[in-house]
Amino acid sequence: MHVACLLALGDNLITLSLLKEIASKQQQPLKILGTHLTLKIAKLLECEKHFEIIPIFENIPAFYDLKKQGVFLAIKDFLWLLKALKKHKIKHLILEKQDFRSFLLAKFVSITTPNKEIKNVYQNRQELFFQIYGHVFDSPLYPMSVKNPKKILINPFTRSIDRSIPLEHLQIVLKLLKPFCVTLLDFEERYAFLKDEVTHYRTKTSLEEVKNLILESDLYIGGDSFLIHLAYYLKKNYFI
Repeated sequence: MHVACLLALGDNLITLSLLKEIASKQQQPLKILGTHLTLKIAKLLECEKHFEIIPIFENIPAFYDLKKQGVFLAIKDFLWLLKALKKHKIKHLILEKQDFRSFLLAKFVSITTPNKEIKNVYQNRQELFFQIYGHVFDSPLYPMSVKNPKKILINPFTRSIDRSIPLEHLQIVLKLLKPFCVTLLDFEERYAFLKDEVTHYRTKTSLEEVKNLILESDLYIGGDSFLIHLAYYLKKNYFI
């Protein structure tokens, strides 16, 4: 039985963080069918030893990224996945989402998917893994406190325009936060002209560097879903 980790970084992080809790109590590694992103996240969470990861794609396969990669590549990647299932003799696959892709895959391999009615992604996955492994998750809420944060990390840009911080709003926020130690995270160098407005300006950062920046900060501000999930995993305060 393999868990499929074929989605974006945030989905990989949620799934691996939950499976890490299960695997740490078992005697053998959990089997995962994933991508090279899955390997990166496992390394970031320092839990590679708990998993046996088979990376069959470099990035998110096209059938989970239809809008950007198109139908032709989606069909090509789907056929490649079927070939990988046969090669590795995978008889049962646990998928992170229930949709038309899981419906198609069910024609070729036994599939288990989460309950679509549970909207909260953490509760959704926890219910799925309880169904498979019988594991009850210990997930107590950690105290959120944004009073007097001394170090603040801001990432204004995301792939979703609706979740990004508009420039005019960002400039207002930076003025209000002038008395604090603010680090501006700018992956694509869109805000280089604002580096004199903050204490630290960071660009072209690796996942490990971003993790350390979140750990060093009292508060993370931004709409990027992966970094929100990472801050949550690290039990750090965040503001969307």
